[in-house]
Amino acid sequence: MGTRSNIAYEQPNGEVIITYCHWDGYPTYNGQVLNDHYNNPKKAEEIANQGYISSLKPTVKESIEDRANIEEPMMYNSLNAYLMDMGWDIEYAYIYSNNQWYCNDYNLMNVDPDTFEIDKNNKLKASNFEPLWSVLVKHQKESA
Repeated sequence: MGTRSNIAYEQPNGEVIITYCHWDGYPTYNGQVLNDHYNNPKKAEEIANQGYISSLKPTVKESIEDRANIEEPMMYNSLNAYLMDMGWDIEYAYIYSNNQWYCNDYNLMNVDPDTFEIDKNNKLKASNFEPLWSVLVKHQKESA
Protein backbone atom coordinates (compact mmCIF):
# COMPACT_ATOMS: atom_id res chain seq x y z
CA MET A 1 0.00 0.00 0.00
CA GLY A 2 1.32 3.44 -0.90
CA THR A 3 1.86 6.46 1.28
CA ARG A 4 -0.32 8.81 -0.75
CA SER A 5 0.37 12.51 -1.05
CA ASN A 6 -0.66 15.60 -2.94
CA ILE A 7 1.86 18.00 -4.39
CA ALA A 8 0.28 21.42 -4.89
CA TYR A 9 1.39 24.74 -6.31
CA GLU A 10 -0.38 28.01 -5.58
CA GLN A 11 -0.22 30.21 -8.67
CA PRO A 12 0.23 34.00 -8.38
CA ASN A 13 -3.48 34.46 -9.26
CA GLY A 14 -4.44 32.26 -6.28
CA GLU A 15 -5.44 29.17 -8.26
CA VAL A 16 -4.01 25.86 -7.05
CA ILE A 17 -2.73 22.98 -9.21
CA ILE A 18 -2.33 19.51 -7.65
CA THR A 19 -0.58 16.29 -8.60
CA TYR A 20 -1.42 13.05 -6.85
CA CYS A 21 1.59 10.89 -5.89
CA HIS A 22 0.92 7.27 -4.94
CA TRP A 23 4.16 6.07 -3.32
CA ASP A 24 6.55 7.36 -0.64
CA GLY A 25 4.61 10.49 0.33
CA TYR A 26 6.20 10.81 3.76
CA PRO A 27 8.43 13.85 4.43
CA THR A 28 11.68 11.90 4.63
CA TYR A 29 11.23 10.89 0.98
CA ASN A 30 8.82 13.10 -0.99
CA GLY A 31 9.47 16.06 1.27
CA GLN A 32 13.23 15.69 0.87
CA VAL A 33 12.97 15.30 -2.93
CA LEU A 34 10.76 18.41 -3.17
CA ASN A 35 13.15 20.36 -0.96
CA ASP A 36 16.25 19.23 -2.88
CA HIS A 37 15.00 19.25 -6.49
CA TYR A 38 11.79 21.32 -6.80
CA ASN A 39 12.50 24.22 -4.48
CA ASN A 40 11.69 27.12 -6.80
CA PRO A 41 8.44 28.35 -8.36
CA LYS A 42 9.15 27.06 -11.87
CA LYS A 43 10.01 23.51 -10.80
CA ALA A 44 7.27 23.41 -8.16
CA GLU A 45 4.66 24.39 -10.75
CA GLU A 46 6.03 21.89 -13.26
CA ILE A 47 5.72 18.92 -10.89
CA ALA A 48 2.28 20.04 -9.67
CA ASN A 49 1.10 20.11 -13.31
CA GLN A 50 1.67 16.38 -13.88
CA GLY A 51 -1.69 15.19 -12.52
CA TYR A 52 -0.60 11.73 -11.44
CA ILE A 53 2.77 10.23 -10.63
CA SER A 54 3.44 6.86 -9.10
CA SER A 55 6.64 8.01 -7.40
CA LEU A 56 8.42 11.35 -7.11
CA LYS A 57 11.92 11.42 -8.57
CA PRO A 58 14.58 14.17 -8.86
CA THR A 59 13.31 15.24 -12.30
CA VAL A 60 9.85 15.51 -13.82
CA LYS A 61 10.98 13.27 -16.70
CA GLU A 62 11.95 10.51 -14.25
CA SER A 63 8.76 11.05 -12.22
CA ILE A 64 6.45 10.49 -15.18
CA GLU A 65 8.36 7.61 -16.81
CA ASP A 66 6.91 4.90 -14.59
CA ARG A 67 3.53 6.35 -13.69
CA ALA A 68 0.65 3.91 -13.69
CA ASN A 69 -1.93 6.45 -14.90
CA ILE A 70 -2.05 9.59 -16.98
CA GLU A 71 -4.43 12.09 -15.44
CA GLU A 72 -4.97 15.82 -15.62
CA PRO A 73 -3.90 17.80 -12.56
CA MET A 74 -6.60 18.78 -10.10
CA MET A 75 -7.37 22.50 -10.21
CA TYR A 76 -8.97 24.73 -7.60
CA ASN A 77 -9.81 28.41 -7.87
CA SER A 78 -8.28 29.12 -4.44
CA LEU A 79 -6.17 27.59 -1.71
CA ASN A 80 -9.20 27.69 0.55
CA ALA A 81 -11.25 25.64 -1.95
CA TYR A 82 -8.47 23.05 -2.12
CA LEU A 83 -8.08 22.84 1.66
CA MET A 84 -11.83 22.41 2.14
CA ASP A 85 -11.82 19.48 -0.30
CA MET A 86 -8.82 17.59 1.10
CA GLY A 87 -10.84 14.85 2.75
CA TRP A 88 -9.59 12.17 0.36
CA ASP A 89 -7.43 9.26 1.35
CA ILE A 90 -4.25 11.36 1.42
CA GLU A 91 -1.65 11.04 4.15
CA TYR A 92 0.57 14.04 3.37
CA ALA A 93 0.01 17.25 1.48
CA TYR A 94 2.74 19.53 0.16
CA ILE A 95 1.93 23.05 -0.96
CA TYR A 96 4.33 25.47 -2.64
CA SER A 97 3.09 28.88 -1.58
CA ASN A 98 4.78 32.18 -0.71
CA ASN A 99 8.02 30.91 -2.34
CA GLN A 100 8.44 27.88 -0.10
CA TRP A 101 7.12 24.38 0.46
CA TYR A 102 4.72 23.66 3.31
CA CYS A 103 3.83 20.20 4.58
CA ASN A 104 0.90 18.79 6.47
CA ASP A 105 2.56 16.17 8.64
CA TYR A 106 -0.67 14.49 9.71
CA ASN A 107 -3.07 11.91 8.39
CA LEU A 108 -5.54 14.23 6.69
CA MET A 109 -8.46 12.01 7.63
CA ASN A 110 -7.99 13.28 11.20
CA VAL A 111 -7.68 16.98 10.36
CA ASP A 112 -10.68 19.26 10.67
CA PRO A 113 -10.72 21.56 7.59
CA ASP A 114 -12.16 24.34 9.76
CA THR A 115 -8.78 24.58 11.52
CA PHE A 116 -6.92 25.66 8.37
CA GLU A 117 -6.07 29.32 8.54
CA ILE A 118 -6.15 31.48 5.42
CA ASP A 119 -5.31 35.17 5.67
CA LYS A 120 -7.25 38.00 4.00
CA ASN A 121 -5.19 37.56 0.80
CA ASN A 122 -6.14 33.86 0.64
CA LYS A 123 -2.62 32.83 1.71
CA LEU A 124 -1.95 29.83 3.91
CA LYS A 125 -1.11 30.51 7.53
CA ALA A 126 0.99 28.00 9.41
CA SER A 127 -1.54 26.28 11.62
CA ASN A 128 -1.74 22.69 10.40
CA PHE A 129 0.91 23.19 7.73
CA GLU A 130 4.53 23.80 8.61
CA PRO A 131 7.36 24.99 6.40
CA LEU A 132 8.84 21.85 4.84
CA TRP A 133 12.36 22.59 6.06
CA SER A 134 11.01 22.59 9.64
CA VAL A 135 9.32 19.20 9.15
CA LEU A 136 12.53 17.74 7.70
CA VAL A 137 14.60 18.99 10.64
CA LYS A 138 12.08 17.46 13.06
CA HIS A 139 12.27 14.08 11.30
CA GLN A 140 16.08 14.17 11.26
CA LYS A 141 16.13 14.76 15.03
CA GLU A 142 13.65 11.92 15.61
CA SER A 143 15.74 9.45 13.62
CA ALA A 144 19.04 10.44 15.29
